[in-house]
Amino acid sequence: MSARRSKRYDSCNWATNGHTEAVEPFVFRKPCTNDLIVSREKSFRHAHIHLTAYELTRRMAEAVSEGFRVASSVLDTFLKTREEPIEDPVETIRKIAEARKFSQKLTDEVVSSYLVEPEPNRFGVINSFTNAAQRLAPLQRIEMERFAGTLLEAPLN
Repeated sequence: MSARRSKRYDSCNWATNGHTEAVEPFVFRKPCTNDLIVSREKSFRHAHIHLTAYELTRRMAEAVSEGFRVASSVLDTFLKTREEPIEDPVETIRKIAEARKFSQKLTDEVVSSYLVEPEPNRFGVINSFTNAAQRLAPLQRIEMERFAGTLLEAPLN
């Protein structure tokens, strides 16, 4: 991947009808606009209630700063996934989808995403999930991006 990469944080306000702030570190690939949410345990989530404006701003600033640190450290890990070959990526994707109890339609979307940009390595498998996520509704997209982030280190068999 020779295109430039950027690190960003994702701030969304959806969990309780717009009353919760969330900051999650993720890696955004400019060539394809796939997002990969990389660390749920480093995320900041808090309902607006019981926080002063100052406290919310301070905590958001800390979460953004941590998000950039996490995204920086994960970027190298993510790029090294290209060095890990996968013998049968389509079968691997199907097994992962079956284990997660994805619908047949979603499984086919992920496989189709792989076939558009096939790479027989961990990177290609992860990319297929993040690419398929782009066609989901916002909350499902975020959940798929979180799941794809777990594939950086999880066993694929």
